[in-house]
Amino acid sequence: MSQEARKHHTAEQKFQIIKEALTTDTPVTEICKKYGICVSQFYKWQAVFFEGALDGLERKKAGPMTAEIRKIEQLEKDNNRMKDVIAEIASENITIKKRIGV
Repeated sequence: MSQEARKHHTAEQKFQIIKEALTTDTPVTEICKKYGICVSQFYKWQAVFFEGALDGLERKKAGPMTAEIRKIEQLEKDNNRMKDVIAEIASENITIKKRIGV
């Protein structure tokens, strides 16, 4: 197939093609002919589709937290712990200075 003959499908178009295959009794080969795509391409899109669906379900199970939010929360916890340690050290430093009369 030449570069000019290639069709580029949007994510929405790919979704609709996969949805059609899953919700109708039309054979995949006929759907592929209808949209001018190779059967192997269809199955690649379908694999990505199911992978995304699985990721979505797993995230839903764990809550709507993204990796970035979890990372930020962990950094905030670490930052607060370090502030507490610094406050404790500063307090101890003041106590020691008072004892030695500085």
